[in-house]
Amino acid sequence: MKVAIKDANVFIDLESMGLLDLWLQLGITTLTSSFVVMELEDGGHENALACIRAKQVVEAEISGEEMAGAFSDFRDNHGGNGLSESDLSVIYLAIREDAMVLSGDRLLRATAEAQHLEVHGTLWIMDRLVGEGVLQPMVAADRLEALIRRTGSEQRYLPRPECVMRISRWRRG
Repeated sequence: MKVAIKDANVFIDLESMGLLDLWLQLGITTLTSSFVVMELEDGGHENALACIRAKQVVEAEISGEEMAGAFSDFRDNHGGNGLSESDLSVIYLAIREDAMVLSGDRLLRATAEAQHLEVHGTLWIMDRLVGEGVLQPMVAADRLEALIRRTGSEQRYLPRPECVMRISRWRRG
């Protein structure tokens, strides 16, 4: 399995559902950038940060010079198109490491796909967890349902029709 590069929203989704440890059980090497780590620190996402500190998720080294060149090249060739430095760092790492991108951010996903990168999100991860047998379908349904019911500052933005379809399928067994 290719190395997976995660952005903050996937970490947050998995942490919110208590599934980050199950993802790590799949044995897929998972990288992220220092920019994503800073977002997680700013948001107080201690479970995700603990996985990074424990080296279960690798904070990939990117030199300042390397990132400046990558940002400049990307902005020159693509106009920057509203991506944050964190988003650009995820795309840069995925290209450098020949890896898939795990993100739920629409703009990041579209940009990664335009770069011919393999892109997946939280629902794909949940499908993998259920498919690999590390997450029971009923538990997956309960966790996903609780996640999409969040409101206010804890609201998560997943494609509701796809969520409802999975919840229904997992409840049927």
